[in-house]
Amino acid sequence: MRKPKGVVINGVRFRPGEVDWEDAFSSTREKLPDFDALRRSGEYHGSKITSTGLVARVGRYLIVITEKDEALTEFDYTLIPLHPKMQIRYH
Repeated sequence: MRKPKGVVINGVRFRPGEVDWEDAFSSTREKLPDFDALRRSGEYHGSKITSTGLVARVGRYLIVITEKDEALTEFDYTLIPLHPKMQIRYH
């Protein structure tokens, strides 16, 4: 019989994994980035962050737990929005 992978925390199954995600990027007194490179998909242009641990999707977020206590009451985690909510105001 196969043993299920991962752990259930608060009713959500977490599996070991790794998530690469891109953070926003800003700069001062620099040249603009290569717009052609920005248009190509699959390339990171901001700061690339890798989070490794127990991974689960909860609603519109991925949560990556990197450390946990044995009682499963305290955690070190990263919350990553699947689709960041943005507000844009043009003036």
